[in-house]
Amino acid sequence: MSRNRSQGPSLFGNPILHPLNVILIINSLVFFLQYFANQQLIYRFGLTPDFVLSGAIWQVFTYGFLHAVEALPLHLLFNMYAMYMLGNNLIPIIGKTKFTILYFLSQIGAGIFVVLSAYLNIMLGGQVPVLESMASQTIGASGAVFGLLALFGLFYPNAEILLFIIPVKAKNAVWVSIAIGYLISQFGNGSISNTCHLGGALTALLLVKLFPKHFLPSTVPYLPGLEWEAPRQNEPSPNAKAKQAPVEDLFLDQKKINESVLKQIESKRDRASVINYLQPLQVENANICPPSTYNTEDPICLRCEWLPNCALRRAKE
Repeated sequence: MSRNRSQGPSLFGNPILHPLNVILIINSLVFFLQYFANQQLIYRFGLTPDFVLSGAIWQVFTYGFLHAVEALPLHLLFNMYAMYMLGNNLIPIIGKTKFTILYFLSQIGAGIFVVLSAYLNIMLGGQVPVLESMASQTIGASGAVFGLLALFGLFYPNAEILLFIIPVKAKNAVWVSIAIGYLISQFGNGSISNTCHLGGALTALLLVKLFPKHFLPSTVPYLPGLEWEAPRQNEPSPNAKAKQAPVEDLFLDQKKINESVLKQIESKRDRASVINYLQPLQVENANICPPSTYNTEDPICLRCEWLPNCALRRAKE
């Protein structure tokens, strides 16, 4: 079979217009524009609570595209690397549209949280160190990134994430990171907006709470050593002991379905028959992996409900 050459340009294994690449490109372009704007972009579009309450409400959104340009672009690199890595794990679960919604609502929610924190500080006399000030200036995509991190912690609670070279369980990563951030702020570095990080995480968790059917799937792609238990419609009483199913059982039905599909493909005599068989099995809006990752012997592929989509793409090559 010949390789399909009509897929267009890609970046990091994803199409150029993939949400991860669009977010990355926009943030990078704005970063380079900042070099020529002489702080004007930060002044007009960075988040300053006093300006927001005076009418510049767009700042609760636009601040997330700006990053510090002093010295090396570490601020931008850290945020975009985290966004890309977390996104690669979340998009196969919730899809590109919901990922984009979650990302930008977390960004906006974090911005609103900063403004509310500053307003509360004024109401309390303006001297509460853990709250923002009305004149504080917040920039960066970390509010949105912390929303992604909170959701990743729900899906893969036992995954280990390195925070400042310290291995932390994903379910605790948000809170440990914020605690470390507050600690650093108290001992000399006040440039970290912990309020923004907290606001992004809480926004994502609130979205999951309000719309569980949209953001909590029945299963997630298998990662070795990690466990996921789908939410139950009828929760048992608090005193009842929950029986935890083995990880393998969560995907056993899908594995059997996929194995049956593969046997049917092998029995077909020509490519046209394979395509006709797979066409009705396609999952709409499936976010399938890059072609090179498709492997019918891979345990992850065998447990994926989008295997027929990948198989059809392979048959058409």
